[in-house]
Amino acid sequence: MQRSQIRRMVVDLVKKYQTNDPLELCQDLDIPVNFCDLGENIMGFRTKIYGVSSITINSRLNSTEQKITCGHELGHDRCSHDDNADFLQESTLYSRTLYGTEYEANCFMVELMFADNNIDDYADTDTEEGVLRIAKVPEWAAPYVDWSYVRRLIVKRACGVK
Repeated sequence: MQRSQIRRMVVDLVKKYQTNDPLELCQDLDIPVNFCDLGENIMGFRTKIYGVSSITINSRLNSTEQKITCGHELGHDRCSHDDNADFLQESTLYSRTLYGTEYEANCFMVELMFADNNIDDYADTDTEEGVLRIAKVPEWAAPYVDWSYVRRLIVKRACGVK
């Protein structure tokens, strides 16, 4: 799936449901989210049985990590990945995969985190790290940010273009 398709999908979801919170979106989309102790290595997973998806998130994660994990797993669902169970482990989350289902799920998560931010919030920063901090995107996810797109938005806004 192309990045522009993922972005359009995220924009449409956020517009329709008026939130970029992946936990709220799952509720709106009737995707059950369960919290269980999954040990130290598994952050979460999505299952799809008879066409019905559900997401399980490790209860050991803090609230930010839970949202990131949920956004990633929601990405698998929305991008129609066919695997029966996509397990999200720290090793796969932080891998620098530049193609395939993990890449698409990470791009979905990043687009979701950027989707509800006011572009004016970025006016006081001139670094990628500052942009990530404002959007609450973890630093490890920087390779999944479409920086040319983000820069164009910031420049357009600075020039008064809507």
